[in-house]
Amino acid sequence: MKFITRILRAICLYDGADVENFDIHQIGDYLGQSFGPERVQIRGEFIRHHLRCRGQMDERTIEAVAEDLGKARIKDQTKVAEEVAIDSDQLDQERRWLLEGTVSKDILYDGLALQQSYLELLPSEENSLDFMHLAFTDRLIGTWDQSDRRYHARVSIYGWPSIISTTGLVEAPAKPREYYFGLMAGLDEKQLREELTGRFIDYGDPRLTELLKGYSMQAAFYHLIGEPFCDDPDCRLFNAHWQEQMIRAQLTTAGEYCPKHRMLLERLSRG
Repeated sequence: MKFITRILRAICLYDGADVENFDIHQIGDYLGQSFGPERVQIRGEFIRHHLRCRGQMDERTIEAVAEDLGKARIKDQTKVAEEVAIDSDQLDQERRWLLEGTVSKDILYDGLALQQSYLELLPSEENSLDFMHLAFTDRLIGTWDQSDRRYHARVSIYGWPSIISTTGLVEAPAKPREYYFGLMAGLDEKQLREELTGRFIDYGDPRLTELLKGYSMQAAFYHLIGEPFCDDPDCRLFNAHWQEQMIRAQLTTAGEYCPKHRMLLERLSRG
């Protein structure tokens, strides 16, 4: 397989996650080990960072961005976002959250629409492929699945820029089957969670940052060669659909990457 590699001038990480046990500096250090610490830049939340850099935290701009976020909201998981009208209360919420620097973890957003909103905020001098932009957010993101015509929550959207959702890390990959069987049987959810401790990720999980290192590397692989995933379940680039698969790929593999991607990473690290 032939890959198109790109020159990487800067890796811009955006800290939009206000959750326990998330350390963006550790993630920056991890990427810096492979691509050079001098390339890594830690910034604040994506939208507010770029609005402030442009000096555009004015009412008119906030209103326009709030409208974009409102349109990206999924009000009905069986309907494409732009097909559902937004109301003034939702716009007021988005406007207030932008000004306060907060978000809701309970609202699902169309990940591709959110990505487009982010893209429009990038300054021209950084809107090139030698800049990798990776935004961490607490917003829950999803994509439309044409096969069953509904939205599904996702951990990440890779592209320009890439987005990783800390809420999606908890909500998107499926929990162990015993969890769902237990709920259907009427068992207590709290008891089920206690019995399955360690087999899935929950809010405030101490393993959060370590897990996100692998997803950050997936974003880097997508940016550099156009392919973020691996078929090997013991590689950190494995596209996990179950929590236990995610834990295996990100936390229990001694070599971190399969031989093919370890070799590729070494080549990419050398530029």
